[in-house]
Amino acid sequence: MRLLTLLFLLLPCYGAAEQLKLDGFATIGLTVTDSDTAGIRQHISQPHATYKDEFGFTNSSLGAQVEWQASKNTQFVGQALFKDNEEQNLDNIIQMAFLRHSFNGNWQLRVGRTGLDLFMMTEHRDIGYTYTYNHPPTEFYAIVPHQNLDGIDVKYTRRLTQGLISGKFFAGKSTAPIVSDEGFFWDVELKSLYGLVVEWQSYDWTFRANYTATQSGNENDQQKQLQAALTLVPDQIWPQKSTLLDSLNIIGKRFNYSAIGTRYDNSHWFLQSEASYIDSNSQVLKALTAGYISVGLYYDNHTLMATLAQAKSNNRTPQRPLVSTPELDLLYNTLIRHTNFYLVDQNTFSLTLRSEINHSLAVKVQLEHTAIDSLPSAFYLHRNLQSGDFDNSFNTLGISLNWVF
Repeated sequence: MRLLTLLFLLLPCYGAAEQLKLDGFATIGLTVTDSDTAGIRQHISQPHATYKDEFGFTNSSLGAQVEWQASKNTQFVGQALFKDNEEQNLDNIIQMAFLRHSFNGNWQLRVGRTGLDLFMMTEHRDIGYTYTYNHPPTEFYAIVPHQNLDGIDVKYTRRLTQGLISGKFFAGKSTAPIVSDEGFFWDVELKSLYGLVVEWQSYDWTFRANYTATQSGNENDQQKQLQAALTLVPDQIWPQKSTLLDSLNIIGKRFNYSAIGTRYDNSHWFLQSEASYIDSNSQVLKALTAGYISVGLYYDNHTLMATLAQAKSNNRTPQRPLVSTPELDLLYNTLIRHTNFYLVDQNTFSLTLRSEINHSLAVKVQLEHTAIDSLPSAFYLHRNLQSGDFDNSFNTLGISLNWVF
């Protein structure tokens, strides 16, 4: 946050600025579902969810973006966003705050808080007006809580006969919260984070590839308590004890993220698709694959789109201790909530209708059907956890009004 504070202190010096531009954006989103046990939310950082017979407005947000052209080649960009957060503080509200310097037509440098460039819609995922989806596909966009990078990125762009090619390298750190059932909260720190993005654009097509590597920088109090409790259990009673202890020791564990994406748009039809693979040397997250494909049609001021999204991991539920006691059963049930957090296996099919009311206002209606083979799931909040009776199939309706001003 010290770097962000310094960048904001520079902003009042705009007396010599050539241009200062301020824009706003907002979304009013309504969600209803027929799921009684899986609470619908759009991101694993959201602390509130919508259940059956409820009207949810957690997909609503209000934001502002400022751009200050300090000189011909240097620009400051800041973005603030109010949305559904566990804690409303400056660190969560500030989505972007960086200085951008263009050395020439090819090279560009950014320093400060930028978007963590994992996705095709990284730079504008919070500005609902800019895309067709009522919300970005849950199975692909919701699993990673981190949206920002505090650090630096360097981008090289070159125009070729066949199109425009660019490469970006970024490095820094990132912090974002994970919120789960029974009041679980963890402000997850990623350190030694670096990545590379290559993108090619030509006429109607865009292709991109991403590789990102990082390490976990902290752990939460619940992990420490579980480690202490598990240490007291004899190895003879719980043969998997050493493996479980390793899964709880998250600090310094490596995580790798790889993704490819493509988009085709000829002003009549469009196609957009992304696929990712996440792996690590931690037992908590192993070989998670995710992806989606969307096909849409433009007609007049409307867009009709169909999307299929899927996420699946190969995590395995650890074996129980050889002895059953109330204390061991409680410890086991608490442990598997940690080790199974990323045990996901689900798909969603959705239909979306977007209508543009004018050049700055759009309404979207999206109907989704979700089928799940593994619950509870990291994507949702849950009630009636102890009963073990979950909705493995449910429908969700989202309606939103999106505008820029």
